[in-house]
Amino acid sequence: MLSKNTKVFIEKFSLCLLLCLGGGWLTGWVTEQGIQEWYPSLIKASGTPPNIVFPIVWTILYIFMAIALTLLWVSKITKKKTAVLLFGIQLLLNFSWSWLFFYLEKVGLALVDITLLWICIFFTIICFWKHTRYGSYLLLPYLAWVSYAFYLNLFIWMYN
Repeated sequence: MLSKNTKVFIEKFSLCLLLCLGGGWLTGWVTEQGIQEWYPSLIKASGTPPNIVFPIVWTILYIFMAIALTLLWVSKITKKKTAVLLFGIQLLLNFSWSWLFFYLEKVGLALVDITLLWICIFFTIICFWKHTRYGSYLLLPYLAWVSYAFYLNLFIWMYN
């Protein structure tokens, strides 16, 4: 039998997972046509991974993000508003990047978005550190991947 704390954690994690993975899935669904029809025609950096890599990596990152948000939520430390706000902003920037890049095909605007996203993730990690060190650690692979995605976006903006 699960303890009350474990049940509460699972319930909160389920909501966070729905937010992160659900938003990612919805964004992927909306931008699928651009991914299949427009994106293949672009000149890409030699280090661009095959398309199959992206949904696998993003699924893992969204799960890490959901765990981090849950750890923040269940943290006993008060005054979490800034951390929650930063998490929400970065998630909105994350979802809007796909919309700008794949749906609207606005590579330059997407580059601005991903720059703001990187900055916001960085400050989210710093803010999470005060409440949940493990949560902040879970966001580090996300920051690394967005750094790589910034490079890929920059290359496409420069050569297309």
